[in-house]
Amino acid sequence: MSRPVIAVTMGDPAGVGPEIVARALTERDLRQTCNPVVVGDPRLMFRAMELVRGGLTIRTVQTAAGAGADPETLDVLAAGTLPPDALKPGTLDARWGEAAAACCRTAVELAKAGAVTGIASAPFNKEAFHMAGYKAMDDMTYFEECFAKGEAYQVGEVAGIWTTPVTFHVAFRAIPDLVTKEAVLAKIRSLDKVLKAAKASPARIGVVALNVHCGEGGMFGREEIDVIAPAIQQAKAEGFDVAGPVPPDSAFPLALRGDYKGLVLMYHDQANIGRKIIGRDQPGVSLFLGMPAPVVTVPHGTAYDIAWKGLAKHSMMARAIATAAALAGKGL
Repeated sequence: MSRPVIAVTMGDPAGVGPEIVARALTERDLRQTCNPVVVGDPRLMFRAMELVRGGLTIRTVQTAAGAGADPETLDVLAAGTLPPDALKPGTLDARWGEAAAACCRTAVELAKAGAVTGIASAPFNKEAFHMAGYKAMDDMTYFEECFAKGEAYQVGEVAGIWTTPVTFHVAFRAIPDLVTKEAVLAKIRSLDKVLKAAKASPARIGVVALNVHCGEGGMFGREEIDVIAPAIQQAKAEGFDVAGPVPPDSAFPLALRGDYKGLVLMYHDQANIGRKIIGRDQPGVSLFLGMPAPVVTVPHGTAYDIAWKGLAKHSMMARAIATAAALAGKGL
């Protein structure tokens, strides 16, 4: 069986992206899961490979066809290239934002052409990205713009727990109005599809409350009564294995105990605080789905403070690449 071809973007060149990509792709087990083609600056990837002492030969390619098959080689398709000696690691600069965006665009074009079936994206810095003149709020929104097809949504995975927030990057005061029965139900349906594609069993989903103590019977808010519980009942009627509302402070402990493989949470930090605490010991990933190809990235930033010092851990990047390979072609 042929391995999927995965585009791996180098991310913000002044951050840890190039070195964690280089280090991850030296792993022999990872190279058995896919044929990776790095989308980035070949000169910088050469420097990154030397930094991590990975020993792979950097080969510049013009196409993804046939790329990534040799585990002794790191194939790089040029995008986001910078002039020699231009890079200043650990600094903010519009040029780094433009380079990262160019890598994303090229990866999407490869996916549109059918040359790759998934994308693993190293982190880029949103401030540098916006300094370059881009208006998209974040990387998921930018990938959605580049694909210009589908409706992107975010899923996270850590320690075998799959999460998705009903709301994403919005002001906290806007959250209650965005938590609707239809929105909660849509997230239950999409997360169930992801769990089954990932072969997570049993595909049981816990739907997390919005308010403290699940609203305490309406004392602290009625969203659980008027919105979340009706969405759960509708999901059960449709045949989904779903429970809740689950108290927010118990959701991750219950999932770690094995009660749930998936959690539908009401807002970004409700999902990410738990994911990041658990992820200190076990690498996790973030997924942008709903587009023609899955995009998987790491739940951390560019780490300018340690960039290009050989200190960055690559385990999350390796998981991102492996997850992109596992979900490629699954219609997510």
